[in-house]
Amino acid sequence: MAIYLRAADGEYAKRVLVAGDPGRIRRLGELLEDTRLVTENRGLLGYTGRYKGEPVSVQSVGMGCPSMAMVGEELFDYGVEQMIRIGTCSAFASGVANGDVIVVTGSAASDGTTASLAGGGPVAAIPDYDLTTALVVSARARLRRFHVGPVVTVDVEPHLSATSTASWREQGLLAVEMEASAMFNLALRRRGRGHQVRAACVLTVSDGLDGHPDGAQRYLDDEALAAATDAMHVVALEALVAIPLA
Repeated sequence: MAIYLRAADGEYAKRVLVAGDPGRIRRLGELLEDTRLVTENRGLLGYTGRYKGEPVSVQSVGMGCPSMAMVGEELFDYGVEQMIRIGTCSAFASGVANGDVIVVTGSAASDGTTASLAGGGPVAAIPDYDLTTALVVSARARLRRFHVGPVVTVDVEPHLSATSTASWREQGLLAVEMEASAMFNLALRRRGRGHQVRAACVLTVSDGLDGHPDGAQRYLDDEALAAATDAMHVVALEALVAIPLA
């Protein structure tokens, strides 16, 4: 029995979008047809509906890798095959500005959860190639500005120093976020056990961290952030239904 989601068997579609913010899940639910509530246990809001005729679920996972790992594992237990994380991130790379979208090609796992999942061994935190390619194709067709590249996943974003962001920038990383590495690693571990699952991630830049080489990038106001993330939602939904299920 699922401890955190407590949804009935069969309530989740095999394709799911996950986000930390339950408010984003409510907005996503409005883009689906025949939407029904699946769970709201522990504030983890989830809906299932249809997008272009295909069953799709949307589920909040809470903030940070610990919550992502627990909820993500239960979603895979429910039979989810394709998972895309949508969310926001803080940029520190030149040319990556507020409102831009990043299709994530991998995460430098600087969080405790992914290291714990790996049991002290080497960490692989990369997304599925086909699902990531579908995100790139979808973004190219719908967005004026987007980037494709790696990010860093951390446990706590506030108070990161300009020194750390400079080091990350020198490694070719674009932005910082808080859930992708755990999701990628969970999916890879499932595949290692013979399950045909895919995971990918697309993020909207909400602000720039201290030391951004292009100058201050203050947090987007609510209206601008809503417009930027709404465009990302469509990109993600289109990519999710573009890849055939296993």
